[in-house]
Amino acid sequence: MDKNIKPQISIITLTKNRVDFISKAIDSVLAQSFSDWELIIIDNGSIDNTKQIVENFANKDVRIKYTNSTAEGIPRNRNLGLSLAKGKYIAVLDSDDEWTDKDKLQKQFNYLENNPDYVFIGSNIKIVDEKGNFIKNTSFKTENADIRKKILISNQIPHSTVMYIKNLSDKIGGYNNKLSCVEDLDLFLRLGNLGKIKNLEEITTSYTKHSGGISYKRKLAMAWNHFKIVFRNFGKYPNWFQAIVFAKLRIIKNLF
Repeated sequence: MDKNIKPQISIITLTKNRVDFISKAIDSVLAQSFSDWELIIIDNGSIDNTKQIVENFANKDVRIKYTNSTAEGIPRNRNLGLSLAKGKYIAVLDSDDEWTDKDKLQKQFNYLENNPDYVFIGSNIKIVDEKGNFIKNTSFKTENADIRKKILISNQIPHSTVMYIKNLSDKIGGYNNKLSCVEDLDLFLRLGNLGKIKNLEEITTSYTKHSGGISYKRKLAMAWNHFKIVFRNFGKYPNWFQAIVFAKLRIIKNLF
């Protein structure tokens, strides 16, 4: 790809010490039937062989670009990816996930191109453990009105499935650098104020759930961030009162 030519889709992948997963993630991008993309891999300080693996791919395909980052926090690294992206649309694929539907990008690209009142689109996922063993499939809401009724209570858009319009994410300032986590939900809600939301019913992505679980500190941070995000969206989405009660209970649960 000529570096002066803008691809239709910029795929942003964050990674850190994911040497056991990163090749599968990249292979799943290369397998896509839609080929007009760039893959921007932001490596936030890996000390394993991640850089070597990515550069081996990049040497064979100029659409793959490696960037080493010293930025603190996931939102800042996602925003670094946005600042480098040239595409009309942004897709996200975290380095321990993979796309299992080879037409994932094509389906989402077609939908956004043909439905200009929609600002982003996700899909359902298959959840697996670190060894690839099946855990469960999701059944998120697929239509705009139904997603809006649920999204404050429970995020309906898995981050590694999403495709959104770049100039709209630029307009709202990208990811919130003040959040230590749950930055995807915050972005989705702000984008959702600009247009409609969609999920593909089919499963397009395999999401890895790690056996180590989430630390107490991170669970509490996620609960507090969720509460702040819900609070800021008063009157903007249905079921706000139910969502704020749920968010408070989640904080209490994680305090004890």
